[in-house]
Amino acid sequence: MQYRFQDAQDQQTQKIEILELSEERCKFVLYEIDISYANALRRVMIAEVPVMAIHFVDIIENTSPLQDEFLSQRLGLIPLISSKADEMLYDWEVDYDNMNELKYKVTFSLKAKNNNDIPLEITSLDLVPDFEDISAGAVKPVRCFSPLDGREVGIPITKLGKNQSVHVRCHALKGFGKMHAKWSPVNIATFRHEPEIIIDNTQQLSQSEKEEIVKSCPTQVLALEKGEIKVKYIEQCVFCEECQRKAESFKKPRMIKIQHKKNKFIFHVEGTGQLRASDIVTRAFQVIGKKLSDINDCIEQSRRI
Repeated sequence: MQYRFQDAQDQQTQKIEILELSEERCKFVLYEIDISYANALRRVMIAEVPVMAIHFVDIIENTSPLQDEFLSQRLGLIPLISSKADEMLYDWEVDYDNMNELKYKVTFSLKAKNNNDIPLEITSLDLVPDFEDISAGAVKPVRCFSPLDGREVGIPITKLGKNQSVHVRCHALKGFGKMHAKWSPVNIATFRHEPEIIIDNTQQLSQSEKEEIVKSCPTQVLALEKGEIKVKYIEQCVFCEECQRKAESFKKPRMIKIQHKKNKFIFHVEGTGQLRASDIVTRAFQVIGKKLSDINDCIEQSRRI
């Protein structure tokens, strides 16, 4: 799947090619952009895409093995579905005297007590929203499923022994990764250059030496076809240069050249479940667009002075 857009300044046509797409992962290629823009996109996905996370915890009762601070931290790190985050306000935007709290926060309650001898595990499934929202994008803990039997399991919070109890009220607020890692919607957001391998097969080598060069690649990028070394899986190249070093050991230092293609970047994005991977990328582009628009407005205002 490919999308194209044009830069009005340099008349270059940028292109996005989607290689892999699922709820959790997105792999795509950006063409004809500068590395500074590619890195800006990566940084914004990590640190500036807003999501919801538990920020304040009212400890009503806690006789669990965890101290209040540790319990609060574990609650804060539970990822919450945040497709409605854009509709919420940041807490610094709120007029507390005249604002409905549903416009800027979501509250959850957790109340449990173990009356048995067997330890009781408390998980994110025990978090109950104070105002039930049954819509698809409701702010609530992400759903997790066991890889063994497929049943839904919660994210562990603590365990209670006999007669131990926990009762807390949690306040989830809108934020972004710059404020705290719990507001970062990604596990992975990386990009790399696409490699380009140039092989000079005119240089004389024995069959066994060619086989050694092919086998020297740890990711099996190269293959031997009809007596010539060929690039078979270019996307697996990690720029380790082992094939170059092996060729140099046979006194053929210019036989293999590894370089990267300019203005072409391969992105890998993996979300935490708070947002779909595609939404993370889309919202990151929107954040960058808003920043550029704000800069342009400031420049225009300065010109009028």
